[in-house]
Amino acid sequence: MKISIDDIKNAKNQTLKVQFDNEVNGLSTEGNTSAELLFKAYGTHINVTGKIVANVKLQCDRCLKDFVQKIDVDVDETYMLGSLKSALNGHSGQEIELKDGDFVTELNGDDEVDVDDLIYQSVTLNLPNPCVCDINCIGDPAMEKYLKKEVADPRLEVFKNMKIKEEGK
Repeated sequence: MKISIDDIKNAKNQTLKVQFDNEVNGLSTEGNTSAELLFKAYGTHINVTGKIVANVKLQCDRCLKDFVQKIDVDVDETYMLGSLKSALNGHSGQEIELKDGDFVTELNGDDEVDVDDLIYQSVTLNLPNPCVCDINCIGDPAMEKYLKKEVADPRLEVFKNMKIKEEGK
């Protein structure tokens, strides 16, 4: 799904509300991904806010079983209609304040915003790391033999028998 910049600019108050309930290419989900997004035009840039909900199919990093996790994403993206470099150098005549965590995408002359790509990136960036099916998952016992066993440095063995005297005793 693509939203035309002209549709956003021509909407009432230059604000366009978009409902999305569909599959997204590249995302393995159970059911459709749903989103409620608000596009607002501000002259040199478009701000997109809203919420995305998806039931994403994942694989547990410990036991390798497949599981489904609900991902809720709050979206706050900015799309520059021109080049970010020219906007930051003051060529656009309008200042834009960027804060830590702000994502800005340059459209560089494109006349539409790709909603599928926005949703894909937002969900992918919010996937848990590590992916664990349950907080108490102990993993696959058959794979335990492949885990790296901690080997202590033999030079540090001398410290195992060392006793420390406490002051005043």
